[in-house]
Parts: sequence; structure tokens; C-alpha cells
Amino acid sequence: MKKLRSLVLVASCSCLTGFAVSGSASLDSRAAVTISDHYLLLVNTAIAFMMTESKFRQFDRSDYDGLAVAFLHAYDTTAVPSVAVMDAQLNQWKHWTKKDIWPWVYINRMIGASLNEKNPHSDTLYFHRIQGIDLDDSQGARTDFLAIWRRSLAAARDSKMPGVVFDPEFYNYYREYDVGEVAKQSGKTPAAVEASFRALGAQMADAAAQEYPRATLWFFWTGLSRPAYKTYDGVGYYPSPTYIALGLLDEILQKRLTLKVLSGGEVGLSYCHDSLEDLRSAITDRERAFGPSLQKYRGILELAGTMTLWSDRAANNVCKTATAASVEELQPYLELLLRSYQYNWIWGSADGGYLAFAPESAGRFDAMIRRARMNIQQRALSGGTN
Repeated sequence: MKKLRSLVLVASCSCLTGFAVSGSASLDSRAAVTISDHYLLLVNTAIAFMMTESKFRQFDRSDYDGLAVAFLHAYDTTAVPSVAVMDAQLNQWKHWTKKDIWPWVYINRMIGASLNEKNPHSDTLYFHRIQGIDLDDSQGARTDFLAIWRRSLAAARDSKMPGVVFDPEFYNYYREYDVGEVAKQSGKTPAAVEASFRALGAQMADAAAQEYPRATLWFFWTGLSRPAYKTYDGVGYYPSPTYIALGLLDEILQKRLTLKVLSGGEVGLSYCHDSLEDLRSAITDRERAFGPSLQKYRGILELAGTMTLWSDRAANNVCKTATAASVEELQPYLELLLRSYQYNWIWGSADGGYLAFAPESAGRFDAMIRRARMNIQQRALSGGTN
């Protein structure tokens, strides 16, 4: 994950990474996966071709409930794997972990390269052919993205996983969070750009309902707390990806689809806080900002929490102004998130000295997570507020 520029300050990372959690339940053909009261997902840019038996078995020893794994990473422009290929991989991985594996889908497949950003990962002909964002499918990138989305959902369904995670980050072209920049690149008005993003979101909802009607769609962020991110002709606009979420949510609402959407908090909450009190305030402020959306999409949209971890102050290259000096001092933060949200995810970044698949690194982090979850359970059993 990189910096979500102009939206919220988060950790910068140029690597490709992954995530995880414990105790998932099964899904049959008639009912959705049952999620525990406190679900924890690991996100650390796990990529299918890089995952090994030893990595999964190390992850299986953790107290996570699930792991996000991308079949195609953010900059991968190769052919979209078939559902059968995804099913085979998931079936193999299930021999090595009993935890959930969430297919991870990136919007970046549709985003054209920006020369100004000088991103070496996006320096391919595929991305350079796209003018801005391929919303009109002139280069076939929208078709490719929707194929990844649809097939990932089908594979999650076949393997009885809860759903998919969606990464709306514009890794190739951050300035296009501004609908005005997208309009300039595409020759459309901001209102027309908004409509195109909404139509994409609606199509994603319909595809999800067809492939996996009771799926959970875990967005890393939706941006619904930023209604006036940019203003044009007196009209306030959300960040561009937010209109994908709105199109999807409106389609679910209007057609009464049985999909569930999680807003993960990477924007609005963020995974960096200077103090525990700052995190408490962010949770309260976010609840207030999301109030209208939570009311409108009641029963569909739910807030999820997020944070990142670091081993010690020397290794903390992700949240440099934080007062917590070590992973052990981050335990109260995790407990607060677990008390606040049913669904949470941890950004497991090597920039914090956290290597979740390496035994020499993971043990210390796993121990803190285990203690936090035990404290939450004991508090619930004793009748405390959970």
C-alpha cells in the first residue's frame, strides 16, 4: 500500500505484500459464511505465485481469521486466470491452512500510467495505452478488471470463503482521485465521470450477485466520509473511487441484493495514530461522518477497522510520529478496534519490521494479537462491554 495522497496520510510501501485471521466457518449452497464476533484479516500483499506451503503453515499458527491473497497483483497485466485455475490453487492452500483466504482484486488494472508519477511498476505498454482510466473499455482494461472481479467471486464461492477484498487505490495515477483530473484526461465533464464510475460499481454489484449472491465485499476504503473532496461549478465531489462504491451500494439497495459491503477504513480512519486517544477520536469522528450513509444503506454497509503494526521504534517507518514504541504497546489499540468493529484488518508491512510469514518475525506479533483477542473474550465472558 502506498500513500493515499491528498486523502489521508498512511504508510508508504513500494513492495507487494499480504494478510490473515482465525476460526472461519463453512458455507453451504444456501447460506453465507458465519463470521465470528471479532474477525481479523491480514493484508500484506500476498500474491498467489509467491505463496508457499511454509508461508501458509506459518500463517495458520497465527490468531488471524483470514488472509487476503491476490491472484494478480496491482501491476499484473497478464491474462486473467480461469475460475478452474483459481479453484485449484485455493483447494491446494486449504490443505495448508484452515483459515479463510480472501481473493484480493485491484482497480489498478483499469488505471493508465502517469508519466509525472514515474512509477516503474506501471511502465508497461498495457498501462500506457490507457488515457486516464479505461471507463469506456476502449483498451479492454475494464473487461479485464471485471473478469478478475467476477472470477475471484466465483472462486471464493466454490471454496466456501466469505467473499473478496477490493483495493480501490489508483496506484498508477493518484491525481485521478480528483474527478476533474479524470474529466480532463477523458474529455468528459465531472458529472459524466461520476456517472461512469457509478455504472462500473453497479456492474460490479450485478456480477457479484450472479456469482456469489451472499458474498461479503470488503473495500479497503470507500471515501464516503469525504463528500466535498473537490468542488467544480459549486458542486462538491467525492474522491473518484467513492463513486464506484456508491454505484455498487445503490444497485444492491435498489435490487435488494443479498450482498454485504464493508468499508475498511484506510481512508477516514487510517491505520496510523499518534496515540490511543487519537484513535478513539478518529473512531467517533468517522461514525459521525458515515452516519447518513450507514442510515441509507442499513443492513448492507458496515464499517470495519484497520491499523498497522511495528516491532519497535527503530523499525517504525510507517507511523513515525506515533507514541507507541513497540508492538506490545500497540495491544490497547488493537483491543479498541476489536471492541469497536466486528471486522478489522491489519496492514502487515515490512516497513514496520513485520514479516508475517517469517517465524523469526511473526511470533512476537502473533503473541500480541493472541493476548488482545483473549482479553476481548474474557471481557465478554465477565459481562464487560464488548
